[in-house]
Amino acid sequence: MTDGVNELMAGVSQQLREMQTVIGSSRQPAVGIGPHCSAPYDCPLMDVCWKRVPEHSVFTLGSSKKAWEWYEQGYRGIKNLPPTLDFTKKQAIQVRAARTGKPFANPEVLREFLQELRYPLHFLDFETIGTAVPLFDDARPYQQVPFQFSLHVVDSEGAKPVHHSFLAEDAADPRRAFLKRLVSELGSKGSVIAYKASFEARVMKETCKMLPEFEPWRKRVEKRMVDLLVPFRNFGYYHPDQDGSASMKAVLPAITGRGYDELAIQEGETAGLRFLEMVSGNLPEAKRRKIRADLEAYCGLDTLGMVWIVDRLRELAR
Repeated sequence: MTDGVNELMAGVSQQLREMQTVIGSSRQPAVGIGPHCSAPYDCPLMDVCWKRVPEHSVFTLGSSKKAWEWYEQGYRGIKNLPPTLDFTKKQAIQVRAARTGKPFANPEVLREFLQELRYPLHFLDFETIGTAVPLFDDARPYQQVPFQFSLHVVDSEGAKPVHHSFLAEDAADPRRAFLKRLVSELGSKGSVIAYKASFEARVMKETCKMLPEFEPWRKRVEKRMVDLLVPFRNFGYYHPDQDGSASMKAVLPAITGRGYDELAIQEGETAGLRFLEMVSGNLPEAKRRKIRADLEAYCGLDTLGMVWIVDRLRELAR
């Protein structure tokens, strides 16, 4: 790697001088927003520079290139876009919802999705850690290693969901215990529902690659998996409060009125950091119990929230 590193090092001194000039200046650099704000990653100062970009902005419509064209033409919010523009079907739904403030639902699309579900329904969510330096043998950098799952099982229509969960106790490799518990709780029939199910499927595949005795089971489970993202990605339902997002964090409060605001942990990255803090061995027991309870509450809401979403989709599909 030496030659490649030396080539990159040649520009470091100049970059440092430029950084020091900025740091030493009494004025913020005059840099307008643009595609560079997210290239190659989102800039941590976007909240500052983008504060004049309104809610329901043109950037929520999905086409980055087109959005910048509209922005340069003076259009900021999608409510102000001319109705004569050639919107895609999904964009037209989103624009109409933003202008009217009313949600859109396509009962036919929702019914088509709901017909895929087979009882008992298993609503599943994983929490993972993906460190640059692997913490365990047989793991690669940034590999998502599961340390927690939440599972709500609904045996039949109208039945009360039953909760099952797993959360690793210490800093030992959690993968074998995780899979053994998951095998015992998922059973052999019924849909396994996850939100953006490709993530759970990928985590199981990578984990079973290290533990190949679980591979036949994984293949059976994969055939049962259903992605709850699909009806929202396909705009079978869209609420203006989603602001262009089909993520669970946007959909749950929009469609059910209930969300994550009251939780101590509200997203997956924080969950992973809190888990590592919990198993570090340097915390008082009361603090460990508090983190554990917070993790259980967050992951549990992910799966109970999916139960609520499916219930609401059934109402909208009638």
